[in-house]
Amino acid sequence: MFEKIKSGMLVFLIVSSMFLTYRLWFGQPPLEKESEPHYEEVFFTAPPVSSRIIQPAQIIFYDNDRGIHLYRRGSRGFDRLWSKSLNIIKENVELNNAKNISKSDLEGLTATFSSRLVYNFEPSMPLMFMTGTSVFEDITFEGAVFLWDEELVYVIFVGEENFLLPLGRTEDLQRVLLPVLDNPHKLLPPAIELALPRDEDNKDGVKNEAGEGDEKEADDIGIAPGDGGDIKDSNEQQLSWEIETRGEIFVPEGEIRVAEVRLKEEKIDREQLVRAFFIDLSLARLIEERDGALYYTDGEKGLRIYPSGLVEFSFPRLDRNLGNISYSLVLQKGAESLSLYGGWPSGAYLEEAENRGRGRGYRLLWGTNHKGLAFEGEQIGCEMEINNQGVLFYRRNIYLAEEDIPGEMPFRPYEEALYQVISLNEQYFKENTPVLLALEPVYYIPPAEKVEKAIPAWSVHFQGMEKKYLHWVTLDPL
Repeated sequence: MFEKIKSGMLVFLIVSSMFLTYRLWFGQPPLEKESEPHYEEVFFTAPPVSSRIIQPAQIIFYDNDRGIHLYRRGSRGFDRLWSKSLNIIKENVELNNAKNISKSDLEGLTATFSSRLVYNFEPSMPLMFMTGTSVFEDITFEGAVFLWDEELVYVIFVGEENFLLPLGRTEDLQRVLLPVLDNPHKLLPPAIELALPRDEDNKDGVKNEAGEGDEKEADDIGIAPGDGGDIKDSNEQQLSWEIETRGEIFVPEGEIRVAEVRLKEEKIDREQLVRAFFIDLSLARLIEERDGALYYTDGEKGLRIYPSGLVEFSFPRLDRNLGNISYSLVLQKGAESLSLYGGWPSGAYLEEAENRGRGRGYRLLWGTNHKGLAFEGEQIGCEMEINNQGVLFYRRNIYLAEEDIPGEMPFRPYEEALYQVISLNEQYFKENTPVLLALEPVYYIPPAEKVEKAIPAWSVHFQGMEKKYLHWVTLDPL
């Protein structure tokens, strides 16, 4: 009898050893697979509907008689145009009537009509998000062009394939589509001859566009218009450059008057944020780091919350399991994650969407803006990496505009900004043709332990160089 008991105990120990060895070798499945989290209980804000996940980067109205008017995300008139166009498409589009047209046909059509309204999407927009139907589930487009003649309004979805669809009668829809024409812009030509005049009153070679009133305002905020050109004498520095442009680059025809913006940090409930990342708080160990950051970990994933408000999360194990995931599903998961892990900020938009390749999912970058000018800077916005397993990286550093700081001033002309970048990098451009990739006014958030304000700046991007940010009045590099 005693021998049987010993044999039974030996069998039990062997089986237990094999089971524990298996668990040690192969681990256990992620906790998310063992217990489905109730996301609806921890969302900071409700996720947006699919048609609001991506916004056009620009809405541009072209008219032979009235010129070009451009509306950036967050600018006056943008939301109205975008909402009206979405409603028109959802209510009137019939995909069965879609006609596939070639690139040459597209160019011919746009040249034929005297007016058109163009929506540029960067990154691209899934067609199913805009139409509300999954007939063309895998198709994305980079632009939507509205055209109208005396009888009908049409829309062309522009992408790898171009689709032309009639929407309805012109007399019913044209008035809804027409924007308020109060934002005139011009399209830069393929080549710019940049030659700034010199005069006795302006030795630095850069025109001083600020008037006496502007000079007083500049004194009030501690700067002086025109003091950032620092253009050398003509014997030392080339005063004329030819710049090539790539793509469509628009610049405002009128004056842009702005001021620095006082910022405030996001107020995110820390306990709710931790609960969103960790299903069971008892599994998360808290470590207080020397720099004041709080680090939560369950051994597989980690969440770090910095005193500045910056949030970083990583789940490296998810990057080992490769698998395909559709672009539209990534966008939906990204919008849900932004809403789940801190909330959907006011004015948020998708700035970048990068396919990481080899089944590793996508990298998404979300940004915000103020009065139509994007907030830009180092590690600004919300960056995430998503694959078919979930969110494997998340970094959130979002600032909110509180109020404009007194001292409104006009942007220096774009020509001066271009000249300043070239003059500061003259040796590079003597060896390389200046090729302009992008130029736009933005709000720049400087790197600092405690960020207090955003500074208006020209964002200038030349081929072969990183983006350069220039103070909107002094043109000093930021």
